Amino acid sequence: MGRGRVESLKKVSVVVPCHNAAKYLDKCLDYLLRQTIGIENMEVILVDDASTDHGETIELLLKYEQRFPETIIVVQLHENVRQGGARNKGIACASGEYLIFCDADDWLLEETLEHCYNAAVEQDADVVEFLGTNVNERDSIISLEQGTESKLIELNTEDKRKEFLLTVTEKFSYGSQTKLYRRTMLTENKIKFAEHVIFEEPSFVVPVRLYEKRHYFLDERLYVWYLSQGSTMRSDWEREHKWDNPQVWLKMIEDMEHRGFMQLYHQELEYQFLRWGLGLSLRMPLKKGCVLTKAELLFLKDMTLRLFPDICSNKYLKHMDNKLSRDRILVTFLQMKITDEMVEVVNEVMRQYL
Repeated sequence: MGRGRVESLKKVSVVVPCHNAAKYLDKCLDYLLRQTIGIENMEVILVDDASTDHGETIELLLKYEQRFPETIIVVQLHENVRQGGARNKGIACASGEYLIFCDADDWLLEETLEHCYNAAVEQDADVVEFLGTNVNERDSIISLEQGTESKLIELNTEDKRKEFLLTVTEKFSYGSQTKLYRRTMLTENKIKFAEHVIFEEPSFVVPVRLYEKRHYFLDERLYVWYLSQGSTMRSDWEREHKWDNPQVWLKMIEDMEHRGFMQLYHQELEYQFLRWGLGLSLRMPLKKGCVLTKAELLFLKDMTLRLFPDICSNKYLKHMDNKLSRDRILVTFLQMKITDEMVEVVNEVMRQYL
């Protein structure tokens, strides 16, 4: 697939993971093919992640590739590796100067690639980050919104990078889609997503924050997330994904150790593990209506304290007040003795306040 295509350096590569996406992919691709940057300046890599819809998805992808052979590349995987693995394959196949991700049920506004690429070149940015919009209807028409708070962050000191590592907001998120990346930064530093799991994005975005030197926030809403009305059944989620988040964070911390970042950024990574490795691992099952058992609570507590024995003394907790803040609840959880009698109370408090 993709044979006969003339090789040339495109300005932007767009990687689109596709799994059983035939029923909603057209809108994503229609918006990509109307990008104002010009079809000749982009490549679209469609990764079929072992779809099981009797060939509907791969047939649709191949039709698009046949119509736009100089722009669209189709990659078919025979093992389902989920979003992270499909994106990794797309990165490996990409040749653009910059790279961006778009999920198959979402879409990019027509101006997205042009505005992001121009900003990247003007600012010599390794990453351009922008905003997105949530919609509940597939026929929603979204117009470009532009703000006045675009700014460049130069990560040229350890203190600036430490501060940036701790910043998780709408403008500076752990999401991977609302960003344009310098491709060589990813490939030269072997930055990849965790595979076979959900909640995979920190495994990619945290290393990016440690390697990039110039991060530009473009104050424009350019990405559209379609919020599906359907949801995974709780039983399926419990069986398949309940412990994906701690697995992702454990492997990511191991990777940071291997890359030599833990000594320099120990306090920052430890604090983010508390909030997102442990905190999200507790919060998401409870949001799904699950009840965490004593064994599961002990597993998360012991895992955290084995990895970071002094986490409750992290310097970023020194301003923690006595109110039921998220940090206070997590530290109390790690310090308390979890008995049979406390399990119900722990579940209720965390469900209400985390």
